[in-house]
Amino acid sequence: MIGYAPEMIRRTLVRARRCSLAVWMVVLSGCMTQLQEGFDGVHPGMTPDEVRAELGEPSVRIPPRLNEDGARLDGGRWQYADNLSSLANAAAFPEFVPDRVWVVWFDVDGVVQRTRRPIRIEDGAYGSGDPGGVTPLFPPVAPPRSR
Repeated sequence: MIGYAPEMIRRTLVRARRCSLAVWMVVLSGCMTQLQEGFDGVHPGMTPDEVRAELGEPSVRIPPRLNEDGARLDGGRWQYADNLSSLANAAAFPEFVPDRVWVVWFDVDGVVQRTRRPIRIEDGAYGSGDPGGVTPLFPPVAPPRSR
């Protein structure tokens, strides 16, 4: 009986982890679905308050670019669904727009100029010669094991 208790605890922990993973997957997929549906309602001409009401608070706000005289060159942009990597990139390289986020650009008057959904390789965003799941910027380092 003594050897059975650790095995029973291990099985319980494994089940709890699987259940937790399943719950998080459902929760996160619901958030993405909400964001996708809300993003359909964002169109050019909307104010930042209307965008916030439709999508909620952005994960990243890139401020407008200014010229030497302090005049606005653009209205900045808001990004949604950032991960830790894209948050760090936004802080270090604000001119870089990650492919995996929803983006709303504003014009100098502060209204929506345009939007963009995430760009995914699976959607054929990189052309018809897409190898399917291989990032075109970073080819595999090791040769395939088909010998």
